[in-house]
Amino acid sequence: MRDAMTAAGLPLDCRPHGLRKTLGRLLADAGATAHEIMAALGHMTLAEAEHYSREADRRRGGKRAILKLEDHKANRSPRPDFVSEGSDPSAKRQHHPALPQLYLSWTASCG
Repeated sequence: MRDAMTAAGLPLDCRPHGLRKTLGRLLADAGATAHEIMAALGHMTLAEAEHYSREADRRRGGKRAILKLEDHKANRSPRPDFVSEGSDPSAKRQHHPALPQLYLSWTASCG
């Protein structure tokens, strides 16, 4: 694992569980369903995977609420309910691009 983390340019204090959580968050933010997250992360129950989708829904809902308030203050007509995650790169946490692939290669090596 150390060699893979060094090759990916990740700090050595990363832990497999942290990589797994990051992948769950990235999948949810990308719009993956709880069932898809469950399959990708190997969760045994749907409730484990729904944690990620609930958090992503909450973040998207918060962004929509702030945009509605800004529109109201500026006396603009409301924006559509869907706000693309990619529309404001500063609003989401930046992850190292190698994290999903590193996690998948690690899980494959664990059998």
